[in-house]
Amino acid sequence: MLPDFFVIGAAKAGTTALYWYLAEHPAIFMSPIKEPNFFAYGLDERGRLLYGDPELHRFPVRTREEYERLFAGAGDAAVVGEASAIYLECPQAAGRIGAAVPGARIVCGLRDPVDRAYSDYLMHLRSRGNRFDPARDLSPDAAWARPDSHWMRIGRYAELLAPYFETFPRDRIHIYLFDDLRRDPLGVVRGVYRFLGVDEGFVPDLATPHNVGGVPSRMLVERLLMNRLARTTIRPFLPRPVVDAARRLRARNLRRPPPLPSAMRARLTEHFREDILATSRLIGRSLDHWLGEESPVPVPP
Repeated sequence: MLPDFFVIGAAKAGTTALYWYLAEHPAIFMSPIKEPNFFAYGLDERGRLLYGDPELHRFPVRTREEYERLFAGAGDAAVVGEASAIYLECPQAAGRIGAAVPGARIVCGLRDPVDRAYSDYLMHLRSRGNRFDPARDLSPDAAWARPDSHWMRIGRYAELLAPYFETFPRDRIHIYLFDDLRRDPLGVVRGVYRFLGVDEGFVPDLATPHNVGGVPSRMLVERLLMNRLARTTIRPFLPRPVVDAARRLRARNLRRPPPLPSAMRARLTEHFREDILATSRLIGRSLDHWLGEESPVPVPP
């Protein structure tokens, strides 16, 4: 069995929350492993990754047999899906998904690319147990904010979405904005339910925080709660209330990071200007608020 639909990203645009809102729906079966990354995995003739940085990416599922086993428990679910944010950024993923599941439905969340890059970099720091350093991370030459950095490249949505619009019919692709997910989560989730053809009247748990961004107040708490080994080997066997309590504890341990300096934000926004305009044309929706040309809904990193 293979999935009917794929949540392809973008990273730090609400994919984790959406994964859980989908998994809670009685008519939807989601892969028990979030981000199996199967369709982004590939090696060249020397055994090197065709796409991905071993320091940033993990590939927990590498064979077709392993991948199909993820969905063995789908039973009579109306639709089956998985969520791997790497699929948006991986150049080969759209073609691989299209070849394996020609009728697949694609769900993608987009976020202001400057906020997305900043939030993604903060997640990188947390996952490595490194502290946020304003003198380093908010300086004009901060490594994460260079045009060729991993975090900045993921924000070029028009370029990254193009292979999906070339591979799948437009009516098989559903785009939502992180801005809307923060402002009206139930409305966005019901829109995704409707796109998938399941009962949109179902209301998931919208109160429990999922993969909240920010700067840890106590790094030890963050390390304990986000330990990769514990999340992959212990968490799947814990009762849902225990997992949700851990998520709430982690959210309380996070504080908002300092805002980007205005000059830095303006420079980064200008870097993305042409791609933002191209993305707006591609998805048929104004993104002027990302350019500062409308009053955006405040969204913390």
